[in-house]
Formats: sequence, structure tokens, C-alpha cells
Amino acid sequence: MVMLRILLAATVPVLVQTSALAQQPVPLDERVAALERMVATLDTRLDIRTAPAPAGADRDFALTSRIERLEAALDRLTLDLQRVERMADNAMREASDARRSAMNAENAARNAEMRAR
Repeated sequence: MVMLRILLAATVPVLVQTSALAQQPVPLDERVAALERMVATLDTRLDIRTAPAPAGADRDFALTSRIERLEAALDRLTLDLQRVERMADNAMREASDARRSAMNAENAARNAEMRAR
């Protein structure tokens, strides 16, 4: 659950900012700077390390590659989050079923006790 909270806290601002960026034209430099800030936040919260983008002629290619890797990582995190949510839903259903079974067993024991008197 702690990892789920960390993941949600890290991805929700990213998704909000990404959708805000998609609605209005923003210069590439500002988009890259925003993505770098988001990556730094994710790096810190998830305790991972990523290499900074290189300077020079290959900077655009490196940034494009890095953005694609980040999008792929975000897709994987989204899938993992969905898997965790399904597991939590299944656990809640199983707990509810167990509680129902325990109540039925308790009622059956009470009925048996009353018949035995």
C-alpha cells in the first residue's frame, strides 16, 4: 500500500501536467524542463537514478529517446498499478466471502446449540 501511495503521488501530477501541456502549445524547452522536473521527482520518490541528458548536437535525439523511455516506464507503472488494484479488489472480495462464511458458520453453530437444548 505504501508503494501504491508513492506511485499515485508521483504519477497523478505527471498526468495532470501532461494533459495541461497537451491542451496548449508549449515551447520544447519548457516541456523538456517540465519533464526533467517530473523525472527528478520520480527518481527521488522511487529511489531510482537516471542519467542526465547530454549536451550538444545529440541533445534532441537523447531527449526524445529519454521521453520515449519515460513514457514506456509510465505505461509499465500504470499496468502495475492496475494489477495492484485488481489484487486489492480480489483481496477485498475474498475477505468479504470469508466474513460471510464465518457468519454462516456462527449461525449454524448457534442453531445447532439451540436444537441440542
